[in-house]
Amino acid sequence: MPNSQLTQDGLRYVKKTPGSIITTPRAEAMMSCFKCGKFVLRAEMTSRRLLGKNHLVCAPTCG
Repeated sequence: MPNSQLTQDGLRYVKKTPGSIITTPRAEAMMSCFKCGKFVLRAEMTSRRLLGKNHLVCAPTCG
C-alpha cells in the first residue's frame, strides 16, 4: 500500500488524502447513477422505476 504507515504498536493504517474525488465547483449538485455508479449532475438525470422504487439514472438507456 503506497499510503500506509506503521503505528508505534505495529498496526497498519491507510492515510487518506483530504478532499473529495469530485473536482467540479458544483459538487453538491452531483449524484451517482443508481445503475452504473457514474457521477452526473443531478439536473441531467432522469427518474426510472427500478426494483419497485423510483431511482435517478444518468440516461434512459443507462445500463
